[in-house]
Amino acid sequence: MSVSLTSAPALTTDLEITRRYELSPDLVTLTDKRPNEAEAIRTMRTHIVARHLESGRRGIAVCSVTGGVGCTFTASNLAVSLAQIGVSTLLIDGDLRSPGVERFIRPLAPAPGLSQCLMSDAVDPSDVIHSDVIPNLSVLFSGHDGENAQELLGGEAFKILVDRQLRDFEFTIIDTPPTDHSSDARRISTVMGYSVIVARRDVSFLNQVTRLAKELQEDGVRLVGTVLNEI
Repeated sequence: MSVSLTSAPALTTDLEITRRYELSPDLVTLTDKRPNEAEAIRTMRTHIVARHLESGRRGIAVCSVTGGVGCTFTASNLAVSLAQIGVSTLLIDGDLRSPGVERFIRPLAPAPGLSQCLMSDAVDPSDVIHSDVIPNLSVLFSGHDGENAQELLGGEAFKILVDRQLRDFEFTIIDTPPTDHSSDARRISTVMGYSVIVARRDVSFLNQVTRLAKELQEDGVRLVGTVLNEI
């Protein structure tokens, strides 16, 4: 599957569905301006529903070796696409170091999120999850605290949080940071149990992607597939 990418997302208020968020035009299934990309996302959605969701699997981590390959683009668009067919979907920004989901779905006020949930038992995820950003789509932002990301994601609290969301939502997608900068994505994938690897033509190297796939499998993660984005 190929998804054609543009450069960095630009935000717009034209697609603002509520007064609380600005949605990027790079959420391609929300517009009719980029039909080829939208169709590629819908094809990926069909694959996920037929091979994953209908088998009772409740979520995936979206991973990449390096930045700039469209990992957050893929995670965000897949989440929107699933919500559009009535699947109760949660999108989690698991990149506590350099969050990306807010480039696609921007809250108009600062948003506590995943890091606050993991740092304090007093913060209940249900209190910081943004419900119905669009119908059937909820978002848990990162919370912007990457100083102790490895410790937060490596703790039992993260597994408990994920297990709860897998029960509460029909499908959960976690966007992860590049694996060349940290081991966070491998930890997240291990907790989720399933992963998709995103690569980009003329940017990603086959040997790097193959090595990541092998590492994830050694961690006990089942690979759902690989997405090749194009410039």
